Amino acid sequence: MAYTLTKWYLGELYPAFDSPDLQAAFDNVEEQVMSFEGIRGKLQPDLDANQFMEFVRASETTARIINKIYAFTGLSFSSDTQDQTAQTYMARVQQFAAQMQNRTLFFSLWWKELDDRNAERLMSSAGDYRYYLEEMRHFKPHTLSEAEEKIVNIKDVTGSGALTTLYDAITNRYVFKLEVDGEVKELTRGQLMAYVQGADADLRARAYQEQYRVYGAMVPYWGRCTRHGRGIGTTRTSTCESSPARFQCAIWEMTFPTKR
Repeated sequence: MAYTLTKWYLGELYPAFDSPDLQAAFDNVEEQVMSFEGIRGKLQPDLDANQFMEFVRASETTARIINKIYAFTGLSFSSDTQDQTAQTYMARVQQFAAQMQNRTLFFSLWWKELDDRNAERLMSSAGDYRYYLEEMRHFKPHTLSEAEEKIVNIKDVTGSGALTTLYDAITNRYVFKLEVDGEVKELTRGQLMAYVQGADADLRARAYQEQYRVYGAMVPYWGRCTRHGRGIGTTRTSTCESSPARFQCAIWEMTFPTKR
C-alpha cells in the first residue's frame, strides 16, 4: 500500500502557537532561569558533589523545555515557511533562547575554569553526565570572557541565524519547473529537493540544473541582501543603524523582483 504524505502533527509538542501550554513553557523557563541565577555565589572549587549535580540537573531541565519550544517552532516554520505566525515565533524563540543562555552562561564558564583536581572529583560522582561534563571542558581553549560570549550569542540571532531563516522563507517562495514522467510540474524548493536527492541520475541532474537556473536569476538580489545585511544587529555606527531599512528594500526586491 502506498504511503500518503500528510502534514506533520505537532500536537504532542504543543497544540498551537496561541495555546496556554506554550505560553506556560515560556513562563516556566523564565522562572527556572531566575532561580538558577541564584547559584552563582555558590560556585566554589570545594562545591559539594551532590549540590553540583543538582545544579547540572536543573540546567538540563531548563534546556529540555527550551529545546521542546524550539522544536515546535522550527518544525512549524519548516512545514510552512510563509506562515507569518511561525516566522514571528521563530524570531521570538531565537531571541528568547539567546537571552536565557546568556543569563545562565556563568555556570558553564565556571565549570570550564575549574581546576582539574576538583573537576575530576565532581565528575567521578556524575554518572551518565560525565561525558557531557568532560566535553564541555574541552571547549575551554576556545571560550571567551562572559561579556564576549554574550555578544556572540546575540549576534548569532541577529546575524547568521536571521539570514538562515530569511533564506528558507524566501527560497520557498520560488517556483521550479521540472519534467517528471512526461509531465512538467511546478514545485517548491522543498519539493524539488526530493528529486535533487533522488535515485534517478538524469532526473537528479535536471533538478539541480533547474534549482540553479532559478537561483542564478536571483544572484543580483542575493548580493544586495548580503551587502546590506552586514550591519544588522550592529549599533556602533550611524551607517549600520540605517542598515535595516536598506535590508528590507533588498528583501522586497528578492521576493517580488517582477514588481520593480
